Amino acid sequence: MINAQSDTSQDSRMTPEAKAKLRKVMRGSENGSDKGLRGALLLALREETERNTSSVSDVCQNTSLNEERRAKRRRLETWLDEQTRAETGKYKRSTDDFLRQVEKQAAYTLLNRMVILRIMEATGLRKPKVVTGGWNSPGYKDFREFATDLCRHQGDPSEGYAFLLRLIFEDLAIDLPGLYGSAGIADLVPVPASVLRRVVEAFDDPELECCWTDDMTLGWVYQYWNDPDREALDDKINDGGKIEPHEIASKTQMFTERYMVDWLLQNSLGPMWLAMCNKHGWTAEVESLGVLDELERRRVEWRAKRDEGEVELTELMPLHTDMERRWAYYVPQPIPDDAVEHAPDSVRDLKILDPAVGSGHFLVVAFDLLFALYEEEARHRAVGWGRRQESHRHSQSG
Repeated sequence: MINAQSDTSQDSRMTPEAKAKLRKVMRGSENGSDKGLRGALLLALREETERNTSSVSDVCQNTSLNEERRAKRRRLETWLDEQTRAETGKYKRSTDDFLRQVEKQAAYTLLNRMVILRIMEATGLRKPKVVTGGWNSPGYKDFREFATDLCRHQGDPSEGYAFLLRLIFEDLAIDLPGLYGSAGIADLVPVPASVLRRVVEAFDDPELECCWTDDMTLGWVYQYWNDPDREALDDKINDGGKIEPHEIASKTQMFTERYMVDWLLQNSLGPMWLAMCNKHGWTAEVESLGVLDELERRRVEWRAKRDEGEVELTELMPLHTDMERRWAYYVPQPIPDDAVEHAPDSVRDLKILDPAVGSGHFLVVAFDLLFALYEEEARHRAVGWGRRQESHRHSQSG
């Protein structure tokens, strides 16, 4: 269950410095000397597929493993042949184009799985830790004690770490099949031990520590992963080229920054909640406690400081409480009579639909806002369901 406080704690937010570091880890250096995780993963998987094409027997002396890899390679080649023969139209992708597509899918599937597992470990949802610390992690050290022979097998350069990850992924697939279940054709691309080590060591950088408790991290990872493709398409368009159907997603999928999410939700759910309060004759706590007035007063002061050059234009006004953070972007506005008339009777009647869900951060932020409103409604009604929910939340998150 999502911890209702994870989104509102300032300590759990990604710092600008950590965000810049995450971008560098994913994309590499500006001068191109370091390709980052994206470039390293794609290059390593390309080399691995080419190596398996030339000679599977050189990979490992284990006969059964050789046969398994041969079978996977035959399935991959069959799929590539089917895709190529099915191509129609003016622009036809080659076998190499489809192979690069599969390698990319395998790379970002591995990356997503590792990011989510790292976040679950940082937030205490998964124990013992395996990605955190990698080959020195408590989970791997315990595994070595119970599977000594497997970890020392000469044919496994990961020393059993890859096998342990596979067991963890299979276990997580029970509850999270969309992420840890079958990846389809991408499962046929072998992942070398060097790739795992590169990802684990990159994620273990102390400068990234606060990223693993931030709800936005997965979205930023996706953004930084997709940026090179989008930039290449921009260059293509500027040169007079045309975007092909299979390129549309890379061009149009953008990560929505946190302040945009807050603004959109606070100015949709916010007025709806105030209308509900008016409908029932309640005074919303954000009004009775003077939070809206205090926020507006501080905004005026903050704008004056900006005008005087006392604070940077990009510096955000400090927020001191969870309630302030939940209403910081709300634009005070009159609540129309018809909005009051048609307001839902209860927060429990509200449903959230995000058809372009992406990494789900709209839903996570909406959950936190709705949970706070759910508790406040219980206080207005003077009933016990809010307190029971609070007790249930603590038992689930603890």
